[in-house]
Amino acid sequence: MPRAIILGGGVAGLQAAHLLKDKAEVYVITENDYYISGPSRPLILSNEQQLDRIVRGYNHLPKEIKVLFGKAKIDLENNKVLVNNKELEYDYLIIATGIKYDYNAIDIKDKIYNVYDIGKLFDLKHLIWTINKGSILVYAPKQPYRCAPAPGETIMTIDMVLRHRKVRDNIKLIFVDANEKVQPPVIHDVWIKRFEEAGIEYYLGKEIVEVNEKGVKLNDGTFIEADYKVILPPNKANNPIGEGFIEVRSPKDLRLKDYDNVYAVGDVAKLPFPKNAEIALQSAINAANQIIAEIEGTEYKPQDYRFGGWAYMGNLKELKTESTFFSLDFSEGKPKGNKDPEPKVEYTKIKDQWEQSLLKKLFGY
Repeated sequence: MPRAIILGGGVAGLQAAHLLKDKAEVYVITENDYYISGPSRPLILSNEQQLDRIVRGYNHLPKEIKVLFGKAKIDLENNKVLVNNKELEYDYLIIATGIKYDYNAIDIKDKIYNVYDIGKLFDLKHLIWTINKGSILVYAPKQPYRCAPAPGETIMTIDMVLRHRKVRDNIKLIFVDANEKVQPPVIHDVWIKRFEEAGIEYYLGKEIVEVNEKGVKLNDGTFIEADYKVILPPNKANNPIGEGFIEVRSPKDLRLKDYDNVYAVGDVAKLPFPKNAEIALQSAINAANQIIAEIEGTEYKPQDYRFGGWAYMGNLKELKTESTFFSLDFSEGKPKGNKDPEPKVEYTKIKDQWEQSLLKKLFGY
């Protein structure tokens, strides 16, 4: 039986592992013994989500999937991986190591918050449940970054909590987006309508280059005063074999250019799509199916990329998040978008069901 080594124990890595477990000897190598799901993290701010519902370990995976914890070194020329002083040879290698946050891309001279790093998330939660006056600024960097709606979701959740506490009139909210449209673009108009209804000041197409105690400096020289800064820094590839997002032959042939048995999937791969769980899953499915077709000597039939998602839109009346549904279809090259422009509480419930179902499928519970 051939051996497949998968670097990364997130959505893409585990999806590939499940598909390959009956066709190959599967090893998953991941640095941490836990995984924290991302899609619903903004709702931790409003107490509509709890951390223990989105954290998983690796003890309940099928026995056919062997998990090793540590940082791997890759020898591409000799088809070997070194982890914890143990050398493993592979027939197939799948790199699914995701992204990391490039805090050095911005000159940061003051404390910052966000919903991505767990410590900063809980600091932000404490802030918005105790602050009585001041100003909060939220920043979205240029694409690509993981989970396009998250910065908009963050500011609307902050707005909702402050309204619930009846202190919103005392606190100025500011949104800065380095992109020309609030992400994802298919619901840009929904975001803008919501921002204007909520009284949120916004700047589009502006990058933050400096954060200091008094506020932020933009790339056009503008200075915006803000007491508290919620900063998503630019994302960069967590690339174990070089720099930058890993180039693959095509979205449906995820092999590296010079290696027929090495694949890159999920956020670490250079793909012309948003970086999110659904795209990560679909890239992993294509890579695994291509490997299976080679093992079995059958025809590889790649699947098109398309997904539906939900963006949290806060709620101007009560502490019960409304969400907008949107979809993107990349099957014909240029993306085709669709949406329901009316945010609904029901969509928030559906998003929770989707996330919990995904975690159960991948982690066993």
